[in-house]
Amino acid sequence: MSIYLQPVQVPERCYLGEVLLWVAFQRLPIAILVDDGEELRETTEIGGLTIEVPYWEISEEETKRANIPPDPTYLALIEGKSTLLPAFYDDFLKRYDPEPDQRARLEKERAEAESYLQECVAWRPHYERAIEYPASRIFVALKSGQLGATGRLLPGSNMDEAHAHMDREDKDVFDFPVVDIPASFWSLSGMDFKSSASGNGVTYYCHVACRTADVLSLFPGEREPVAGVERVGDSVVLNETPPKPPKQSNRGRPAYPWEPFHVEVAVLLQRGELPSKKEAAIQYFQSWFHVTFGVEPSRAAIGERLKPYYDKFGRGGRQKI
Repeated sequence: MSIYLQPVQVPERCYLGEVLLWVAFQRLPIAILVDDGEELRETTEIGGLTIEVPYWEISEEETKRANIPPDPTYLALIEGKSTLLPAFYDDFLKRYDPEPDQRARLEKERAEAESYLQECVAWRPHYERAIEYPASRIFVALKSGQLGATGRLLPGSNMDEAHAHMDREDKDVFDFPVVDIPASFWSLSGMDFKSSASGNGVTYYCHVACRTADVLSLFPGEREPVAGVERVGDSVVLNETPPKPPKQSNRGRPAYPWEPFHVEVAVLLQRGELPSKKEAAIQYFQSWFHVTFGVEPSRAAIGERLKPYYDKFGRGGRQKI
């Protein structure tokens, strides 16, 4: 059967981590719209110091291109398994006293989490080898001024200092404007691709991003001619024997139990127990969803549904409720 391909929208800006995934694994940054139609990378309502976009699991096709073993996290998501670490279960079981059947389930999952962690530790050196040269290429492009970047200049020289300052001043990361990052700033050892942040020992930026058009122009990727391509309407059809399509993970938008979630938010509001900061509420509900229903909605999905409550009962969720 032929494969039908349709165009996708790329974002105007892509995060530093997405630049790495494109250069190292040829993963194209794709625009993601939230419920109000705003592009996720442009919204000031979802996220914090660290960035959830992009998803960091590396698909089987991507690991094959990089000639490294499959990513244990990607395989776990494909198989519907938890990607929580043993520390999550240890912390939860210390703080709470679940019912016997719930405790048994959590202890079983904790043992599975230990095996998953060992697989991740064994895979990590392969991943580091795969990104070493691409990361160096990106650093050279930024340091030489060939590739421009923007970010939010935060107080302090690292993420911990920035967190402490914002807590003292009751500020949110979005209180700090997006500014151009000078080429002289960059230090390869200070680049945190996973968080799309960077520091040089003195200055620290988060939400680091580059213009997508510039990234694709400077790093066009390895091109491979494909025969038997035809256009049908807005689609492109591959008529040759198609490659096996990549498996899809469960990181889309499954039908999570949002009605009980809203009830739980209402209960916390009534008791005066909803955290004053939305970031803390997101962490709370990540644990709540997993323990109560055994599911793991993304931080962005939880934050998106918490937004109306923080708009109503606190200025952007920053004032105490």
